[in-house]
Amino acid sequence: MMLAIDCGNTRIKWAHFDAGRRCGEGSAELKGDVDPYAVLADALVEVNSVGQVGQVGQVCVANVAGAEVAERVATTVTSVLGVAAEFIAVSPKAHGIECGYRDPDTLGVDRWLAMIAARRVVDGPFAVICAGTAVTFDAVDAAGRHLGGLILPSDRLMIESMAKNTDQIPLVEPAGHAVSGLELLGRSTEEAVGHGTRLALAAAVDRAIATVVASLATDLSLLITGGDGRALAEWLASEATVRADLVLDGLYAVAVD
Repeated sequence: MMLAIDCGNTRIKWAHFDAGRRCGEGSAELKGDVDPYAVLADALVEVNSVGQVGQVGQVCVANVAGAEVAERVATTVTSVLGVAAEFIAVSPKAHGIECGYRDPDTLGVDRWLAMIAARRVVDGPFAVICAGTAVTFDAVDAAGRHLGGLILPSDRLMIESMAKNTDQIPLVEPAGHAVSGLELLGRSTEEAVGHGTRLALAAAVDRAIATVVASLATDLSLLITGGDGRALAEWLASEATVRADLVLDGLYAVAVD
């Protein structure tokens, strides 16, 4: 059995895979009221108790949350499972993807893994959007060449920034379901902020998609993942397929490749 752990900016997520099938998953908030490493440890004990003792034989980790989180996760994995966690790094070219960054080490491993997972389900050119604390966009051509990407603040970050740096804009929740026509225009400051920030993200992504499609002169498959992926997908003019936890799927792909 293989265990995948994704350490993001706000959450640790995990899933275990058995014969290519995702069998279970969980998550813990890094800055919540409960110790996330205790939650992870309890989950690992439960996973390892399924079937024979010591069933988890491989643990692959993606980490963009810094050295302290990496150390705590590694210690938790070793103490509970008795195996060493393998922290995945970006390669110039591997698993069907050629990194487009001049310095591959500076590309977020979560983006790299999401592209690897997408390559396994899409034959032609594609783009991956990861909608989390930050929103990233990465385009890949039919040959697997990463064309580059974009990093945008999420609507939550935009809202927090405006609330912090203005006197009249409150801290509000992001917009919910997509609206049409003149409903796009807010009838309160709360609506104006919620709609405006979500529209800003969607418009930026749609512009990026249109640019890639025009440059490649071909259609582009669009996959969207992350905690806010489904909500953002509703606001896009482009049709996108929501794929939950592409990073975890990418970790599994790297483990078995």
